[in-house]
Amino acid sequence: MARFPIVIQIANVLAYVFLLGANVYTVAGPDDSPYDDKHKTFITPAPFVFGIWGLIHFLFFGFVIYQFFSAARETVVDGIHWHFLTISLWNTLWLYLWASDHLILSWLVILVTGSQVSYVYYLVRNKYPAQGINDVLWIHAPFSLYHAWILVIIVVNTFAAFTPEAEGDEKPSLVVKILVALGILFLQSTAVGYIELGKGDLAGSLVIAWALFGISVEQTSSAFIHWFALVFSILTAIYSLKPFVKKYFFASHEETAPLLG
Repeated sequence: MARFPIVIQIANVLAYVFLLGANVYTVAGPDDSPYDDKHKTFITPAPFVFGIWGLIHFLFFGFVIYQFFSAARETVVDGIHWHFLTISLWNTLWLYLWASDHLILSWLVILVTGSQVSYVYYLVRNKYPAQGINDVLWIHAPFSLYHAWILVIIVVNTFAAFTPEAEGDEKPSLVVKILVALGILFLQSTAVGYIELGKGDLAGSLVIAWALFGISVEQTSSAFIHWFALVFSILTAIYSLKPFVKKYFFASHEETAPLLG
């Protein structure tokens, strides 16, 4: 246990307030929302998809409260340690760079943010398994959602930095279509990884499905991108149910199967 756990816990509270304030200001402030109107590409999801931030912030609010309980102290203080603070600072810097049109810098910063979130995600999923429903709700769930969402942002930022901006009803070129298809396949394969390697991480997989659905809704200028994203959104959502089908259907079937013959 860290020598002064209260310092880390207070830092987490301040980091949460800082990140929440930055997101609220950019959305409700005097300028246009950077999530609705900035850097449209042919893989940008519909604006409603970015509402996932609300759920993430709600769960992190529970996280900063739950960290003061003894059941969470070891995971938060010894495991997550200062990483939540650094992640919040990097994420806020990314938001500023994205809103101020520094796309290459924002791309570099979101990669660093993603690496930090990935480390914490690996930590809580493998070294600090959930010991109860509160661990699942207030530690595992927010970092699962956050990890998946940061990966979506990385893909979106990559396209914004290195591919042409989507303007009006302009059609994407063949090269852009191929790149978008690869981006969608990357997200979908990540969702499979959440289920297969992430010990049935339903939250992360559903975030990917949600983002792919948002891409299909937004990308009406290209029938290929629209249907490609929609199909893989549905496939991802269905595949997310695999742990439940395996646990409740096949387990019950095996229990009722005859012992002989």
